[in-house]
Amino acid sequence: MEQFSSKPWYPKAAIRDISENEPFGNLKHYNLHTKFGTLDMFHVPKLNEIKIFRQLITDLKNLEEFEFWGEFKDLGTIENIEISELKNGIKINLITSNKTLEGIFHNFPIKSWRRKWSELKDEGYFLIPTGGVQWNGHDLMVFRESVDFEQIQWKTESSFYFSEIGAVLGKFHSRMLDYSAPRMEKEWNSRLKRLETITSSGTLWRVPYSKNTNSIRSLGNLKLSNWIIVNEKIKLDLLLLGYQKFGNLITDNNRFSCLRDIASIYVEIDNSKISNSSNSKDFLRKIFFESWRNEAPEKWYSKSALDGNLGGMQIWRYDVELYNLFQSKLFNQKYDRTWIRNVKDIQRSLFNYRIISATSLGMLVSSTTIAILWPNLSLSIKLIIFSSGIFLYSSGMKFYRNTSLPPY
Repeated sequence: MEQFSSKPWYPKAAIRDISENEPFGNLKHYNLHTKFGTLDMFHVPKLNEIKIFRQLITDLKNLEEFEFWGEFKDLGTIENIEISELKNGIKINLITSNKTLEGIFHNFPIKSWRRKWSELKDEGYFLIPTGGVQWNGHDLMVFRESVDFEQIQWKTESSFYFSEIGAVLGKFHSRMLDYSAPRMEKEWNSRLKRLETITSSGTLWRVPYSKNTNSIRSLGNLKLSNWIIVNEKIKLDLLLLGYQKFGNLITDNNRFSCLRDIASIYVEIDNSKISNSSNSKDFLRKIFFESWRNEAPEKWYSKSALDGNLGGMQIWRYDVELYNLFQSKLFNQKYDRTWIRNVKDIQRSLFNYRIISATSLGMLVSSTTIAILWPNLSLSIKLIIFSSGIFLYSSGMKFYRNTSLPPY
């Protein structure tokens, strides 16, 4: 529809048809039919008018499909509202008789972890969502308390900032340890297959994932803009995190490894204008990762978790790159496919490492077989053959582990 085509949140490149449903008061409800699936879309004309917003709240409170949670249950009298339209939805600054809130109106309601995160203890590292409205379990609006903050100026000499955000991210992942669950190998590989198909990436990659790759309440698509400075302290703003935008067009899953959050920052660093030097960006990724590792749960950065042959960091970078490519297709925007084009080179390197592992195991099996079955060999010769097999196996596996792709 022409009235939405200029909106930054409207994925006009993917729309094939649109149909209008029965509205919920002044909340308009549409179905957007895309070549990837169908989306529910909501829109409120003149949302920035206090009278309209007050009526919206009244209408939704009387409907069983909508649930108010947290501070949004008792807003008080709405005194002022300001809105600005973004790619994520409509940003809302709300002043009431008893609080000042900053929030987001999702034109496309989504499943997220923000209501769960509202239960986090505030230890000064995060800006935590405090209330909102859900439609059939999907977030329509989410708010947090308004704060005065500064945007971080990301520059080449920003190693201090990357060290700080790595530490805060590690603390966040430590909080998620109690809510972690086993790896979701089948679901994650199905997601990759779906992303490869809808992006026409020309790639194919599946991995078994390490047993130490737990699924957590993932941040979703972590960006540098989600980090802000409040009272001279770097904080992670959770308001626009915890979900996959248009995720229902891919797979209905919002649990990923913590490594996906790290990979998201790697993509941000590499696609930013922080530095034109690849060495500088390598350094920033390393600073960020090492700082994260100092605070994160140990098993999530173990050798097993970071083993590229089991997925490691690389498979999650692959997931992020494919997801970003999909988003660019929805909005008819260009996306740098350089990393995706290099996937085959990464797979070739991993294959070569596996050959080393297989050869080492073959030497051990062969030496053991010879030592046991070869006739007329003295016990000392058998021990030498068997010991040589163990030595070659151990040396080969040590070399294999040491040549695994780095996590940054």
